[in-house]
Amino acid sequence: MPGWSRATLTQNDLVGPGLHRLSLEVPAGVSSGFHAPGQYHRVRVASGADAPFSFASAPGTNPFEYFIRESEGVAGELTALPLGATVKVGHPEGAGFPVEKARAHDLVLIGTGTGFAPLRSVLLTILKARKQYRQVHGLWGVLTPAHLAFGAELPAFAQARLHITPTVTTTGPGWKGAVGQVQDLIDTLPVENAVAFLCGQHEMVKDVTDRLGRRGLPADRVFLNF
Repeated sequence: MPGWSRATLTQNDLVGPGLHRLSLEVPAGVSSGFHAPGQYHRVRVASGADAPFSFASAPGTNPFEYFIRESEGVAGELTALPLGATVKVGHPEGAGFPVEKARAHDLVLIGTGTGFAPLRSVLLTILKARKQYRQVHGLWGVLTPAHLAFGAELPAFAQARLHITPTVTTTGPGWKGAVGQVQDLIDTLPVENAVAFLCGQHEMVKDVTDRLGRRGLPADRVFLNF
């Protein structure tokens, strides 16, 4: 793994209960390594601890964007930083999602919580060359409507025929959308000629993969970013 580089915090907005949208301006040598949605890199904070974070922005863009939940450890230190603070970042890692396969198949995206952040990167990538891709449908599961950290972007995605259905575990005032787990909505997705990109907790990924298999989508057409 390459050495650490210095990056500057250019955005830190609270976009939901304990959810932050952060941006880091990174050196060109780091940004050039971000070539596929679903990649991630490690961020090191002042305490000396580091942790991996997936990119929510599209490859080829700088600053890098992330959606991070307040918690103990590195995430907590990172979300507490003021604008202009510096951290150290590693080089992008992982193969990411094979978006080229979505040109030959329809695409199903399924993620939960901040795990949908790398799938947002997929959507932004496809949006840049929408005519090259086929149908795109997805499910995004969160705790409450307030946890839809970039829910305001969904209408624009839908206008570009990137159809993402949010579902909440606990409903809220005025909510008229789906209630329940993403697994409950698998049967609503067109999967006959699809590949699927999944991101979320292990139990959800296993359950969704099994359910997609029962609907005829083989495991070799289901992809994770890690």
